[in-house]
Amino acid sequence: MAEIVRFNNLQFDKLVSVEQQHLDAKERPEVTDKLRKLMFFAKREGLVRTSKKILSKGDTFQLKKFQTIITVEQNGKLYTNYSTQTSENSEHFVLRNEFFETTSAVTFQNISENKNFNQFIEIPTKNSIKLPVSQYANQEVSYAKKGLFLYGLGDYARVYIAPNIKAENKSFCVDYNHSLATHYKENYKYQQFGLVPEETYYALEKTKKPLAIIATYHSDHTRIAKEIFERNPSAFIFVEKPPCVTLNDIEILSSLYDKGANLEIGYNRRFIPLNQKIRDALFEQQKVITISVKEILINENHWYFWPNQGTRITGNLTHWLDLAVFWIKGEPIEINMMASPGKDETMAVSVLFSDGSLVNITVSDKGNSLRGVQENIEVRTKDETVSIQDYTRYSWTSNNGRKNTVNKSIRNKGHDAMYKHLVKAYHNKAEVKYTKEDLLKSATLTYYVSEMYKEGVRNKKL
Repeated sequence: MAEIVRFNNLQFDKLVSVEQQHLDAKERPEVTDKLRKLMFFAKREGLVRTSKKILSKGDTFQLKKFQTIITVEQNGKLYTNYSTQTSENSEHFVLRNEFFETTSAVTFQNISENKNFNQFIEIPTKNSIKLPVSQYANQEVSYAKKGLFLYGLGDYARVYIAPNIKAENKSFCVDYNHSLATHYKENYKYQQFGLVPEETYYALEKTKKPLAIIATYHSDHTRIAKEIFERNPSAFIFVEKPPCVTLNDIEILSSLYDKGANLEIGYNRRFIPLNQKIRDALFEQQKVITISVKEILINENHWYFWPNQGTRITGNLTHWLDLAVFWIKGEPIEINMMASPGKDETMAVSVLFSDGSLVNITVSDKGNSLRGVQENIEVRTKDETVSIQDYTRYSWTSNNGRKNTVNKSIRNKGHDAMYKHLVKAYHNKAEVKYTKEDLLKSATLTYYVSEMYKEGVRNKKL
């Protein structure tokens, strides 16, 4: 497997040419009524959170993308690499160490066939080579008792992670995008920045108990967690959802639990106070749960649709599969899937659990998108019913028939509570909540629902 590396760490005799052409890379459609959307989110999530979301979409983060052809000379032969870059400076390039022999410098005019310009998707090839890689330079790092290492610096990291880790000693921030990495280092006061995780490992090894937060591409999550543990078993590792994409990922994370790794998994809806109340009150009872979700609109080129990311099920639907696991005592034993044709992944999923509980989830991006992700949930037991309208209103009918209704102005999705808990657990002031059993139930269920969708399977018994 060819690894992702910094271009300036590759060893070759001569850089022959760099060819680039601009790529239209917008992953989200334009908002049609920006003022109304602004007013809604200011009301539902507060002015501070809304302002952070607006800033995270500003010009600083609207980065250009370029399809890039690099030709180098090594030992008298020419080799070419194909990638997509967010910079025109070759010192900032990050690419897959995969080069193809050629007789002359390749350009966009003489390219012979369709090439894979996405270096983050590995397509097996027999005729490629790897170039030698220099060791990443170890910058001056002194021994530290604690330190924060953040992998992945997208909107989520800026809006949800950054406000909750202000007091931590910030060692390293990492992103494949040089502009994001340098901006994050300066604006959030990190000691160092890197473009690939390997650049951080020397500092990780010199930290007695580092906190590592992984919020990268989904396909990277398990790999980075494993590499961090192997270099420092004392690390406290927080993996944003989804923790796993493949069955091999599940096996690897499960083995880390067995080896005593300090692992926490980032499913924020487990930290919504109402969801915790439902678990505390109804966990032992058989349930019928109905969930209807309006997903956000994304374009077909969004990275969620890359073949190595596990579909939007792995990226989004996994939230509500995991919530079902959080609420239900039994094991998932059977899945039914109904998916409409098309690329938007509109589907209905039903899961039967061993205690007789049934979960029905419908997800689609159909509907008005002004309010972002919207979720309506009903939880019914033998004598009680809980109805949730997008976490701004809920009613709870108890076994004596009394109905209690609560309205909230702020929509709480559990992000702040999750990261506050993480910081407490890191400082030994709280217990880790996500268990190996949770991982096996939730990740396996997510994996099989995703595979059923891709393969057109309607029913599967686990």
